[in-house]
Amino acid sequence: MKHRHPLIETIVTIVCVAAVAVLTAVPSSSNAGEKNIALQDSLTVLRTAVFRYSMDHEHNHVPLMPGVLMGEIEAQLVGLSRANGSTDNLEHAEDRYYGPYLNQIPVNPVNHLQSIRSMGPEEILPVLNGTCGWVYVPATGKIYADLPGADSRRIAYLEY
Repeated sequence: MKHRHPLIETIVTIVCVAAVAVLTAVPSSSNAGEKNIALQDSLTVLRTAVFRYSMDHEHNHVPLMPGVLMGEIEAQLVGLSRANGSTDNLEHAEDRYYGPYLNQIPVNPVNHLQSIRSMGPEEILPVLNGTCGWVYVPATGKIYADLPGADSRRIAYLEY
């Protein structure tokens, strides 16, 4: 029969617990997971604002995406707009305005940029080059993070 040493077992247990505590207390060298979650949250906020805008506005009885007629997506999402999407001279027009749909354009948590670049009216795919926070495709009403490449899990940012 083996004889146990409670003191040695206690010391080994304390060392194991201390090692785990130290390893969990050391900050991660990369908070990529948190940034990816924040990026997905920001995209959800932007996509919801675009959807709400399109439901409030219409052109010839067809939902109007922001940026299609006027090219003013940022002003249309954070400000007031008329039914036709225009955002200028609102004080001298009809009494019914729509918006704002956002308090501000969210900052892209990966590249730390806040602006939105709109693609041309005929383009249906975004060009992601990292020069802005977001890329908007008016023809489809879709908005993307302006991030070329993939995240740490090898998921293309285009797929977010």
